[in-house]
Amino acid sequence: MAPTLNPDDRVLVQRVSAIQDTPALGTVVVAWHPSQPGLRLIKRLQSLENNGMMLLGDNPSFSTDSRQLGPIPRSALIGIVVSRVTPSKKIQ
Repeated sequence: MAPTLNPDDRVLVQRVSAIQDTPALGTVVVAWHPSQPGLRLIKRLQSLENNGMMLLGDNPSFSTDSRQLGPIPRSALIGIVVSRVTPSKKIQ
């Protein structure tokens, strides 16, 4: 998700109900990977379709997202990223 998120960043996620809550388009969300159990995706919600969500990374050249995976089921949605925590650099 660079440049929005860096590899060492941590995020705070507000859980949502896949049935009731609909994130706004453009929102960064966390969802379960459709074919790798236990792996989470952090992507930007591009669109909602009848068969799922189109989730895209901010760096298309290096992102595995709905362009390769297809629509992600709404039931895979975990939550909305509400804050980023950047680790502080260690002082030596």
